[in-house]
Amino acid sequence: MEKRASWVRVLILVLMTAFTLSLHYMLFPMPHWIHLLHRRLCYVPILLGGLWFGLAGGFGVALVIASATLPLALMYHGPIWTNEDLIEITFYFGLGILTGVLVDRRERERSNAERLRQQLERSERQAALGRLASGVAHEIRTPLGSIQGAAEILAEDYPEGHPKKAFLDILMAEVGRLKAVVQEFLDLGRPITVEPEELGARDIAEACRNSLMALAEGSGVRVDIGVPADCRIWADPFRLHQALTNLLRNAIQASAKGGRVRMDAWLDGEGCLFAVEDEGSGLPPGEEGRLFEPFFTKRKDGTGLGLALVRQVAEAHGGWVRGENRPEGGARFALWLRQSGRGLSAPDAAAPGPRAKKG
Repeated sequence: MEKRASWVRVLILVLMTAFTLSLHYMLFPMPHWIHLLHRRLCYVPILLGGLWFGLAGGFGVALVIASATLPLALMYHGPIWTNEDLIEITFYFGLGILTGVLVDRRERERSNAERLRQQLERSERQAALGRLASGVAHEIRTPLGSIQGAAEILAEDYPEGHPKKAFLDILMAEVGRLKAVVQEFLDLGRPITVEPEELGARDIAEACRNSLMALAEGSGVRVDIGVPADCRIWADPFRLHQALTNLLRNAIQASAKGGRVRMDAWLDGEGCLFAVEDEGSGLPPGEEGRLFEPFFTKRKDGTGLGLALVRQVAEAHGGWVRGENRPEGGARFALWLRQSGRGLSAPDAAAPGPRAKKG
């Protein structure tokens, strides 16, 4: 609909410009005041071009009209400061540029205001969800600890080889999984603070892979690391490990048996960019923007908290995280961290987007 409206506006500008310019080249004699009126009519399409299309529209229409009226201006043989057509051309450009600049500035302010409004709504929503999650997690953690303690005591009565030992192992594994979920709830409910220090990007990437090696081998998925050994970054080691582990775990779980997951990292502008790619089914179409909302998940066994926590970690480092589908299939998540250890300021709204790795 917006595209159709833009074409209609372009057509209106073309017709108005053609009409006003045709009046300049009428051959039959006209009073001078009518010619002056024709010149003023040229301001209308210039003004509309600036209002509808910003600087590009205002300047573009002014350039067309100026180019069409320039031959008339060059036919004048008097002093240049008395050449009314040349003077008029300067006003054409002045009006087009001024209108376009003001409109573009207004659009930027409107976009920034909308972005801030969305951030505020997201923060308020996340704070409310965080308080709810934190309350639930605190209520669950105490009885869960009691269950774990009782299971550990019972384990002494069921050594390896006992027929009921397998059931006890399942109980302990499920308790461990619930404790991880409770910890995610608690992390979501409290603000994240970071204590950056100098790290080796390859070291942290390999540590994340090693922590998920059992999951990868059990799923039949290969995890490759493409991080230069000399890539040094500033980040909170615990939080970065937490975020990258969540991204790797999601990639492994999204991959089919025999698939491959890859993590790359390189310095990118004023920060460091980590990219995690998988060969799974890709992201849900039309829902890419909801990936980092708390409790949003398409997996039956998912909590929807992992990616929300990754975003918290990214923003605590002055960075961002984004997900997209790969053209060749699968998904790609990019985590960009501003290097606050270098004393750089927080990122602006136009943070750089994920780029393909060079080389």
